[in-house]
Amino acid sequence: MKLLTTKEGSRVHLGRIDRPYTFVSPPESGEFALLLVVGDRSVSPEEQGELSRQFVREGCRYAVCFGHGCSSWDDSIDMVGVMDDVEGRAGAFVMTTWHEDETIEEVVEFFATNTRFDDWSAREYVVLVIGGPDALEARVRAAVVGRFGQEQQ
Repeated sequence: MKLLTTKEGSRVHLGRIDRPYTFVSPPESGEFALLLVVGDRSVSPEEQGELSRQFVREGCRYAVCFGHGCSSWDDSIDMVGVMDDVEGRAGAFVMTTWHEDETIEEVVEFFATNTRFDDWSAREYVVLVIGGPDALEARVRAAVVGRFGQEQQ
């Protein structure tokens, strides 16, 4: 996970994971908004469930899901909260959205301007690409830099 840019007191991190899929949030990030870009069509339901638990346990409060099977990722992340409630585990509410028929630029704009609810507003933004071609990561990076500003040197 790399700090991509800072803007108006917010930090934007960009990372990519490939098999074996494991997510660790940036150091000291605390709660964050997540833009999840799924490039790998072959993620198994078990991998998806485990990653969803990792996102929530690491502090995700708003997940914007984009790419292959994005609606199932929205459901999977929501299910973590449902199961936590059933099991009596206290956890923060996580808002989720999925964006199936939009461009990456439209999704990044949504991510930048709409990841807040109630009294919670993102100060930390995590953009995570799960697998897929290098060109996908480059498109995501360009869209994020185009919206949030120049990369850190």
